[in-house]
Amino acid sequence: MTLHPCFVAALLALAITGAAAQESPAPREGQRIDDRRPDAPMSFGVLGRPVEFTGSWEFGLEKRQDFDLDATRDRDRRVRENEVKLELRTRPTADSEVFVQGAWLQEVRHTQGSASTKENHFERGQAWLRLGRLFDSAWSVQLGRVALLERRAWWWDDDRDALRLQYGGDAWRLDTGVARELAKLASTDRGIAAAEQGVSRWWGQGTWRWARRQAVDVFWLAQRDRSGAPAAGSVFADEDGTDGSDLAARWLGLRIGGEARWDSGWRFGYRLDAATLRGRELQTAFDEGADGRFTAQASTERRLKSHAWDADFTVIAPGAGRPSITVGRAVGSGGSDAGGADRNFRQTGLHENKGRVAGVKRVRLYGELLQPDLSNLQVDLLAGGVRLSENTSFEVLSRRYRQRVPSTAIAASRLSPDPLGLSTDLGNEIDLVLALREWRHFEITLRGARFEPGEAFAANRRTPARSVEIEFALNF
Repeated sequence: MTLHPCFVAALLALAITGAAAQESPAPREGQRIDDRRPDAPMSFGVLGRPVEFTGSWEFGLEKRQDFDLDATRDRDRRVRENEVKLELRTRPTADSEVFVQGAWLQEVRHTQGSASTKENHFERGQAWLRLGRLFDSAWSVQLGRVALLERRAWWWDDDRDALRLQYGGDAWRLDTGVARELAKLASTDRGIAAAEQGVSRWWGQGTWRWARRQAVDVFWLAQRDRSGAPAAGSVFADEDGTDGSDLAARWLGLRIGGEARWDSGWRFGYRLDAATLRGRELQTAFDEGADGRFTAQASTERRLKSHAWDADFTVIAPGAGRPSITVGRAVGSGGSDAGGADRNFRQTGLHENKGRVAGVKRVRLYGELLQPDLSNLQVDLLAGGVRLSENTSFEVLSRRYRQRVPSTAIAASRLSPDPLGLSTDLGNEIDLVLALREWRHFEITLRGARFEPGEAFAANRRTPARSVEIEFALNF
């Protein structure tokens, strides 16, 4: 997919000269930070109560080039995605709320030298009952498939079958609950995903807003997998039925952040996330046979002892464009200690790693192209941005990647080749993000990224990888 410069310029001009800018209201319960819905949604009556009908259609096109870091092979890929969400929301009483959501997803992939693939399925979305003002207090309870959300998605941004308890005071807030998957997610699934079977979680976030625009958050997550490791020699028909990890772990973390504003128009924002992980993991390897079946090998247990932190600082200047500069560093521990404990930090599995830097829409915290998890990794960030209008922004983000300990794996990386494990220098990435959100019902996002491999990769696997992506969102 090629985006002609004239096309990009036309979209930019449309955003700047289009409808009046509109700031997004605070998200409602179950709504993502980037979700937009009409101020006056469609509604109809049921048993004398109004039922709101809302939803969205998101369409994305992405072209990926040289993701195998090899210029001698033509394996470029085009990906087209559609997602339609439909939502119903009503209030049976003044202190209760019901929300039901469903989604249809489609993905079409075409890789050079291979036939196109097309996948369609339906997913159950959120479906919950919320009872507020329990005993005439600030406490509420929520039951069903709920959204676990926090603004940077460093800890979680996912839907789970759960029982949740919340407290919403002026200075103090609490969000905690227990979760366990009770049914399959997608229409194409045969059942609950193997990795989620028998997994229970207790999560929590406590927030203290000690001053205006200043807050301290405490996070915790305790996970227990009681599915049990498969016996050595057990055979599975395909990879979807395998579960290579039984995890008993505890994450504990702290976030400190805020913003200072002066009458001159200058702004300074700061944030620090820190987390520790402790626990044990029972790992099982699987061998794939010539018939495509997988055979379980003997399981091994290891201790987990790791940590991570992520900090950044943003300065926003006054005047036209509100130019900004952000510097940051994120570190996830790696390797093993003298006692044999695994020190490779791992994120919660509920995370998405998306947050706003200084623009109007969230970006991927660790790169639009590489998209790694923060495990055995150091990511240095330098970013700059401008507001082309109140709700249109352009950002340039540069990242430098280094492993803490040389390894042959990059957690969750989208690249095809693995590093050699001889050098910590993974490479550098630069991202360009243009977000146009001038209209309540429609928005456009353009992303471009280039990853320059470092010495950690083989000499014949150092061709830069590139991606270009355009997304349209229609909200109704």
